[in-house]
Amino acid sequence: MPGATPGPMGFTLNPYRGCTHACTYCFARDGHHHLGHDTGEDFQTHLYVKTNAATVLRRELRTGKTGDQWVMVGTSTDCYQRAEGRYQLMPGILRALTDYRVPFTTTTKSALLRRDIPLYAEAAQAANILVMTSLGSLDDRVRRAFEPAASPPRARLDTIAALRDAGVPAGVLIAPVIPHAADHPRALDALVDACAEAGAVTVFPDVMRLSPGARTWFLAQAAAHLPPRLHQRLAASYAGSRRSMPPHYVQQVTDHIHARAAHHGIPRWQDYINSLRTP
Repeated sequence: MPGATPGPMGFTLNPYRGCTHACTYCFARDGHHHLGHDTGEDFQTHLYVKTNAATVLRRELRTGKTGDQWVMVGTSTDCYQRAEGRYQLMPGILRALTDYRVPFTTTTKSALLRRDIPLYAEAAQAANILVMTSLGSLDDRVRRAFEPAASPPRARLDTIAALRDAGVPAGVLIAPVIPHAADHPRALDALVDACAEAGAVTVFPDVMRLSPGARTWFLAQAAAHLPPRLHQRLAASYAGSRRSMPPHYVQQVTDHIHARAAHHGIPRWQDYINSLRTP
């Protein structure tokens, strides 16, 4: 879809709708309502698979419409969720992007991406690419509570290291940072340190926001599975129609992560992307 974000990121591509990772906070839950499903259990059990994604992509790329803009793969639902193990859409997508030398990013929480590392290595020789792993906490208890079917934190870090060993640029979307559960400064420092050790070339921090379609499910799951005190703090922080934490909190967390990353010489995402455009 055109107009994904300002700047060089111009198009998004999502081979799946719905996601078996079952992340309780996922903003993409909103889209399932428009398909006639609920945004809770249906989102993670009723999937739409775009089996012709690579064919349609090649048709679009032949027109040259992307120009020098990047294609962002997996920005809504995870392109390496469990269904990808069966349908194997990503190899065809990666080959199309490589054949047309299109710059692209991929975002995932899944170690299944390691299957395609040779394809990413080939793509990195043809154009600028960046593989982003989404990881908001090193604590596997946080993963089990909020993103139960995603790969464990250690597996995601190992995937970053494997990509870097293959010469593929890989960064970390430090997201979502979940207030009260994964926002302690020492926990954030440890997370950034682990990203640096894995070889991340950039980080992009993002504090959790709750879209209308995710709110009810998120708070219900929090009530059912979290300690009462943590659930109460989350419910209070996102009470009423509040979608995000106060701006000063978001800025504080963002600045903290960027400062720790700078300590390791890791640039901000926008600075990294801009550096690729410098002659």
